[in-house]
Amino acid sequence: MTLIDLPFSVSPVIAGLIYVLVFGLQGWFGETLRDHDLKVIFAVPGIVLATVFVTFPFVARELIPLMQAQGTEQEEAARVLGAGGWQIFWRVTLPNVKWALLYGVILCNARAMGEFGAVSVVSGHIRGQTNTMPLHIEILYNEYQFAAAFAVASLLAGLALVTLVLKYIVEQHVKAEKRVAGERSE
Repeated sequence: MTLIDLPFSVSPVIAGLIYVLVFGLQGWFGETLRDHDLKVIFAVPGIVLATVFVTFPFVARELIPLMQAQGTEQEEAARVLGAGGWQIFWRVTLPNVKWALLYGVILCNARAMGEFGAVSVVSGHIRGQTNTMPLHIEILYNEYQFAAAFAVASLLAGLALVTLVLKYIVEQHVKAEKRVAGERSE
């Protein structure tokens, strides 16, 4: 649980700096990545890694309590009946946690849409390649293009409202699922 909480306690800018120190040209894996012509920093993989680091706890925080409440009886029964690992996952585990997983993904999406710190460090601000909406808003604002910055910020706010509506809908299903899981464990 401590590792899951790490992104909440570390500044996203520090997380981005750590990625630069690990995957940058002068970093631990920099020479190996350069030899294989792979770019992580100032490329999309760096943005993905930074975003996953910052958003991962949201999914884990939703799934772990639900799965603990549900227990392992259904998975064990499926194994006894001859189901393999993937069958158990697709036919037993995933249907039991689908709403909590979707809720966690929506929370991740909400956090990822507005991520600025870590992405700012690892992206390089390359227009058309590694620019995210928050970074683009910053660039437009710094170039005194206030109307364009406001337009992009309004689009981002609209996406946030859509995310809130989706979150509310899924939250109702998650609450119902947790209530059923709690009744089963009693």
